[in-house]
Order: sequence, then structure tokens, then C-alpha cells
Amino acid sequence: MSAACRRTASPKAPCVRSWRSLACAWLVLTTCLAGPTGAREPLDVPAASPPTFTTFTPRDGLSDEIWSTVGQGSDGFVWAGSASSLSRFDGYRWQELADAPGRSLVRDMATDRQGRLWAIFEREGLARFDGKHWQRAGEARFHQRFSTVGEGHTLELWVAHNNGLARLDGDAWVEDPGNSTDRLGRAIAYERTSSIGGESREWLATADRGLWYRRSNDEPWRQYDHPALANLALTDLERVVDRGVESLWVVSYGGGIARLRGDQLRLWRAETGELPTEALYSAIATHDAHGEAQVWVASRAGLLRFRGERMDVFNRRHGLPSDAIRGIKLFRGADGVDALWLATEGGMARATLAASPWHTVSLHGVADNGSFGVLVETGETGKQRLWVGSSRDGLALLEDGAWRYFQEGPGMLAARSVRGLWQIPGDDGRQHLLLSQHGAPLIEISPALEFRRLRVPWPVQPENGASHITAREHDGRMEWWVATSHAGVYRLRDGEWTGYRFLGDQTHAVVHWLLPHTDAQGRDWLWAADSHGIARFDGERWERLNGDLQLPRDGFRSLAVFEQGGRDVLWGSSTHHGVIRLDVQDPLHPRRLPDDALPAPPDPTIYSTLRDSQGRIYVCTNNGVQQLTPRADGGWDERVFRRRDGLVHDECNTNSQFIDRHDRYWVGTLGGLSMYDPNLSLPGHDPRPKPLHLTSLRVAGKDWPLPDADDVRLPAGQRELRIEYSLLTGMRERESLYRSQMIGLETEPGPWTSQRDRTFSQLPPGEYRLRVQARDYAGIDAAPLELGIVVPPRWWQQTWLQALVFALLVILAVTVVSLYNRGLRKRQRQLSREVDERTADLNTANERLTELSYLDPLTGIANRRRLVEAMKDAMLRAFEQDKPLGLIVADVDHFKQYNDRFGHLAGDAALRAIASAMGSAMREQDLVARFGGEEFACLMIDADLATVRRVAERMRLLVEALPPRALGNDSQTLTISAGVVSAIPADGQSPEDLLHIADQALYEAKASGRNRVCTA
Repeated sequence: MSAACRRTASPKAPCVRSWRSLACAWLVLTTCLAGPTGAREPLDVPAASPPTFTTFTPRDGLSDEIWSTVGQGSDGFVWAGSASSLSRFDGYRWQELADAPGRSLVRDMATDRQGRLWAIFEREGLARFDGKHWQRAGEARFHQRFSTVGEGHTLELWVAHNNGLARLDGDAWVEDPGNSTDRLGRAIAYERTSSIGGESREWLATADRGLWYRRSNDEPWRQYDHPALANLALTDLERVVDRGVESLWVVSYGGGIARLRGDQLRLWRAETGELPTEALYSAIATHDAHGEAQVWVASRAGLLRFRGERMDVFNRRHGLPSDAIRGIKLFRGADGVDALWLATEGGMARATLAASPWHTVSLHGVADNGSFGVLVETGETGKQRLWVGSSRDGLALLEDGAWRYFQEGPGMLAARSVRGLWQIPGDDGRQHLLLSQHGAPLIEISPALEFRRLRVPWPVQPENGASHITAREHDGRMEWWVATSHAGVYRLRDGEWTGYRFLGDQTHAVVHWLLPHTDAQGRDWLWAADSHGIARFDGERWERLNGDLQLPRDGFRSLAVFEQGGRDVLWGSSTHHGVIRLDVQDPLHPRRLPDDALPAPPDPTIYSTLRDSQGRIYVCTNNGVQQLTPRADGGWDERVFRRRDGLVHDECNTNSQFIDRHDRYWVGTLGGLSMYDPNLSLPGHDPRPKPLHLTSLRVAGKDWPLPDADDVRLPAGQRELRIEYSLLTGMRERESLYRSQMIGLETEPGPWTSQRDRTFSQLPPGEYRLRVQARDYAGIDAAPLELGIVVPPRWWQQTWLQALVFALLVILAVTVVSLYNRGLRKRQRQLSREVDERTADLNTANERLTELSYLDPLTGIANRRRLVEAMKDAMLRAFEQDKPLGLIVADVDHFKQYNDRFGHLAGDAALRAIASAMGSAMREQDLVARFGGEEFACLMIDADLATVRRVAERMRLLVEALPPRALGNDSQTLTISAGVVSAIPADGQSPEDLLHIADQALYEAKASGRNRVCTA
């Protein structure tokens, strides 16, 4: 048995009980997939792999417009410029600057020697950020872009404009003496070199007259005489030093990319096939761990990377939000790790320039449904090689750093699609590499890469084929077991096939997975996962697990047995209900384990559960990969990996995950193949504390300026306060932890959580101090943040005034008591009559209150009456203040059929769940009401259309994500359609008018297919 098998199995796990455990290990696709004679060195991931992109789109707070540039302030916050404004990134979300110094395209951003951030607005000119406020600087004129030369205390900041250059000197921009040259044209970028042309030179790129140079600023500019650069529309210059050799990279729009090195010029052009486009914007140079230079170029075809003479292109297929990259900058994060920031026409992206645990290995099949069938095995040379199948593009093989591809044809594949790859032991003592395809027989691939089609007993039809293959030793003989899509299960033993059409009943099912299992008594079992549930084979007959286990009826995709606490536990990857665990220590009497013992997966559709040698379990879902790490107390620590963490796509594929002998997790997805190496932690982690910043302050629901000092003084009578803060780590921000204490109100800090805000709604008058602590993903504590908060009393809450009022009340009380005693007898005579009258009045008032009840009795939210009255007040207020009012009208899709199918009790439960989901999505100042039978409405105060649509979409997604049980059934989910409107009410406009407009949008949403949001 290989060392990998011994490492994976536990002392009581099936894989160490007999020789048959070898087949078991192959079965569950653990580290044995590398083969017992596999190479000790791990398979190398190609050097051309893209960086790990973390993307940010409108769902992260960005507006839906073109993003053109990016910058970083001295406080570590990253800013992005768009077609109309600026936004700041707090490590979690982007927030648009409400009082930006311009409302036109932000052309460029740069930081000067003093750490001040500068921005160029196309119409308004230059603006400067001093760490607290943005303000315009100089006259409103057109500037092209910034150029920085040098670093640290020698850094110079230049800006190019239509009449030449200007250099920042202190707070003033000084025009360059060479601007008087009339032949220059529009300046674009400035750079310096020390050896090109055999001398020190300054270089100037122009928009319409090519490249210019001079030896010093007291000389006139001279045009660089080369026909390839004559009259080009240049866009950027970048000085690069690659292992001591200096070069100047010249970027143009429409003329390609040139590299000057010594007296040599190298030109890349699209017409020669060396560039995907000549629409190029800017360039930046970095160096890898070996000192090799890499030049990155922003283009309309993606991010270009030049390494030596090689050029790679990274675009939306690699996870970028858009192919059109408008700006690129290099910043160093608080962790000491460099990162590329990209401004694109679809959002922002960040690429950490350090060895990442995640690697994009292959995009094979990305044009269709991605990677299906992934396998690392050992070739004839003793080196590992990687096989990757696809849904439409055949088979790919990575060996010795090079890819080979196999397509449909004689002597190769029988079809274009690949369903799975397996390496299993045979009765001849060697390993067999098998491949399954849609509508084709099995194919065996020899070590010499010969493809041989095997005869199979099941019907070879387009809709049928092998969905899973495994092997086991039983009674001293090797057996192959094959699960098929529409023909049941087949066993190959001693050269003969035996078919099992049905698994324990007479119901046709798609069989997805087969799992051998040897229990503690040495008995052999076989488990099957199919489209109806789980079945068990005792050696003679199949039996489906009974209904007492309450297994989901819509089936399972894969199975795995892990030892937990000395017992065998079967992990079932269900189709729509997450991970289901069964204690199978006694396979004849399995016992279901509680679902809440595990953290909920990021999506209920599970493709596989795999465990590595350290006990970490990887759960592959339709919305990312969940990593579960066992704790000593029996619980689990959880991490979820998605595209922002480096996973090439969030949606996993069937038969496409495994763990190799080096504990590396390979995962085939809809967007290609990724690999996660848990042994490779993110390098460059700076042990120093990271900066903790106050990012947002809201008082009574309105934005409040961040304090310049350490204290915040609220207006008298305002007691509602919301404070947000953020730890700037530069990476893995969502793993940071926070806790806080309001000193003067709370006796001790709260628990460590990922929550990064505090809300106080009833702060009594007084003086407080909020103390916030933060800890990054590596467990390093930041310096605490403290904020003084003063809540002044109202005039009537002053101490002297309260004492005076108290004295007057005492005098008044004495007087009242005296008068009361004097009239006691008279009041006693009237008491009986007054009691009767007041009782009658009270009954009348109670009846009136009942009639005027504002709550819907079924859902507990506001009813139609409350909504209409609130709309009247809100519309009047919005009209007077000239502010927009938002309205969402939503209707439950197909609710009548739902009621007919599941009954009115289930319908009531569904309405309550939907009301709760919609209520959780609204803002604090909004109102959700039940408008009719299955109709709901949400009134939104001071809400523009983007905000109304965002809340409506969040409501739709929350309702769509409601599990069936929350809706009162076991199988069916519900959706809503919504119409939204945002407008400033007109004079005399009624709530019915606004409801009618939103209702028309709702009708459009239903007519367009339901489960969507439409705008009036």
C-alpha cells in the first residue's frame, strides 16, 4: 500500500484493514490517485498561470459604470475613479464619495512625495486628498495623466497636459521649460532612463507625435527617430530593469508595444499575431521572487503580461469583471505584499503578486461547461501528469510542463465530451486508466497514450454512459463496478459482467456514485448514490435505505466514508439539501447524524466531500468550496473559497475533484480547473499590527462627518448612532475579527466576531468611549481604536431644571392631596357612576383600537391601511423636501398552485417566511407591508432608483434562497416578482397613483418570466 493511503486512512478506517483497502482509497479519490509508485515531487503548475484575481462589482458597492483608474492614499485606503466620481474601498465594500470635487471622468490618480493622493478630472482638472478631505487644485484645464519618477524622498510627480509637462514642487505645479517647443504636441507620459542610448535621458510620450527625449531639462526635446514610433498615439512609458538590464517600454493606442533596450527596438503588433489588440492604455513593471521582470499592460482585450519574450493574456475567462482594462497600478498593502489593482469597464480587480494557495491550472472546456474528469497519475517516466476532461472540447494532458490535447477521431476519443476519469487496480496487478464519455463505450488509456475502446454490456446510447467507476477486492477476487446514467449498475468479475437494473426497488434512477466500504467486522459493503437517494449492497442484493432516515428524495451526487470518533460516518453529497451524514458503524442499521453539527455549506447543491491527511474536509458546491477543519472540541472551523479568493469559478462540476498525495486539492469547475495547496500559506505576512480605521458614522440614519479629533458630539436629543470600522490588511479581509465595548454603558467587551459595526438606538445623555479591537487572519492584534462620544441632554434634561421641576411637583402634590381629602366624600358618591361610564368608554376605545389595528394578523407586518397612511405622510414629506420616494410591489409567483398543492397551512407558513425575508432586506427607515393575499409592498424613504432596485433584488434573492421547510413543505421553493419605482411625488399625487405605477412594473416582471425585478 502506498504511503499516501496509509496517511489518509485512520486506524479503524476501511483503507487499512486488508489489501482490498487499496481499491477503497482509489474509490474515494483521496491521495492514492497518484498511484503507489507515484513521484515524490508534486506536479508543477505551469508558470503561465494567471494571478489570483479578487473582483469587485456593483454588488460590492461600486456604481454600474466604467472604472478608469485607481490610487492609494497614505492611510492605506484604495480609491477608484470612474466615469463620474470617486469611490473608496474599506477592505470590504466600496463607498462613493458624495462630495467629490468633480463629476467627470477620472483620468488618472497618483501619490506625491508627501503621501497626498492626486486625481485628474477630465473637466474640473486636478484635485488633492490630504487624508481627510478632497479639494480642487489649480485652474480647471485638461490634463492627460501622472508620471512618477524615483521613490521615497526622491520621488517626483509629473503631470502631462495638452501643452507639455508640469512638475509638483511643494504645493505648486511648475511648468517644464521644454513646453515652449511647439513641435511636441499633446504630452502623455514622462520617464527617465540611465543607460539607453549610452547616456542618461528624459523621455516624453505624446498623443500624436511619437516619442521624444533629451539629456537634461535645460536642453530642447528631440524626436526619437525610428519609423516604428513615428507619429504614434502613445499612451504610457515604463522604465524596466530586468536583472540589471535597463529597458524602456513604449505603449501606444493603435501602434502596438515597443521595447527599447540599448540600441535595439523590439515591437509587438496585433497584425503579426503577437498582440490580441492594439487598444492599449498603460503599463506597470513588477519582479517575481527570482528577480525576473514582468511587464503588465492594460488593454481592451484583457490584462497582458510580458515575461521575457513571452506574452500571456488574462481576461474574463480568468475571473476579471471585464476584458476592457482601463487602468493598472501597483500598491503595497498593509501586509507588505504587492498587489496589482485593475480598473475595468465592469468593476475593479485586485491581484496579489505573491505565491497564492490557489492556482488556475487550466481553462480547458471554459467555452462550454468547464472541466469534467480530473486526474493526476504517474506516467511511464515516473513523473506525475495531469488529465483534464471537458464537456465539449475533449481531453487535455499536462506532462513535463507542456499541454497536449486529444479530440474525437479514430484511435482517440469516441466523442467530444468527457464525463469522468478514473485510475483503478485490475486483476492483472496493474493500474488501469479509464475514461467515460456521453453515448460511447469505456475507453482505456495505456501508459503509452494509446486509446482502446472496451466492450460494455449496457446500451451505448446518447443519453447513457458510465457516470462513476470503482474497484474492490471481494472474496479474493478483484471486481470492477460501473454506475450508469440510465441502465443501473454493472459488475465485472472474472471477465463476466453482471447487471443490476434497479437498486432495491423498481424505480428507474440515475446512479451517480459507488463506494466500497469494509466495516469493523471485516464485512464488505457497497453504497450507491442515485437520483432518488442511497442504496446498500450486501454482496447479493441491493436495498434502498428506508424512510426512517428521512433522506432527501431528490437524490445524492457522491458518497464518502470518514472515521470520526472511532466510528465510520458516511458523508452524502445531496442534490439540494447540503451534506447528509449517516453513522454506518453497523451498515444494516445506519443512523442519521444531526444536520446542525456542521456549518451550513455555501450552497445546498453538493458535488463531493473529500478529506486530506490532516483531517480537513473539502465540500464542493454550486457556490464555492467549503473547507472544514476539525477542532479539538469536536466542532469545525470553516472557510469558504470563491472567485475572490482565487477559485477560477464558484460552481463545481461532477467527477472533478480530488486530493493528491501532497494534500493539494484539485477542483474542476464551470470555468476551468483550479488547485489549492494548503501547505502554501500567503507569504510576506508582516507581523506588525495593521491599521484600524473608522470608516462610517451615521446619526439618526444620516451620514455624519468623520471626526477630525477623537470625540464625536451628537446633537441634543439624538440618541441613534451607527459606527463602522475596518482593519486594512490588504488580503483576506473577511477573516479579520472584531470586538468592541462602549465604556460607560457596557462592563466588558463583546465576543470576537466578523461584525465590523455597532449600532446604538437609545443612548442616555452622558459621555462614553467606544473601544474597538481588531485581529487579522494571522491572529495579530491591531492597535485599538477609541472614539469619545458625547450625548448632550435636551434643555429640559438639565440638572438644575429637573431639581426645580421636582420641587414644584412636590408642592403641587401636597396641594392636590389636600383638595382630594376635602372632596373625598363627594367623589365617593360619584364613584359608582363614574366607574360605569369609564368602563363603557374603555370598551368603546378598545373596539376602536381593534378596528384601527395596523398589523396584518397572519404575517405580523404592517397591513394595507398602515401602508397607505404611511405613504400619504411620506409622499407629502418627499414633495416638500424634493427627495425621491421608493416603492416596491412584489407578488409571490404561482402561489395559487402552491396553495392547491400543499394546502392553506403551508401557504400561511410560506407567507410568514416571505414577509420575514423581505423585512430582513429592507433598511431601518423602510416599511414592509402585506398589501393583499400574496402581495407585499415596501415603502422606501429618500431612496433613489439604484437603492430601490438593490433592495428589491436582495429581497428576491432572499426569498429564492428560502428552504422548502421554512415554506411549509419538503420539496418546493418559491420566488417573487417585483416592480419598483423611485420618484419625487408630484403635487396632489395619491398613494394609489404610485401603487398603480409600481403595479405596472410588477405586471411586466410577471410577463417577462417571473422571479425578477422590473423598473417602472
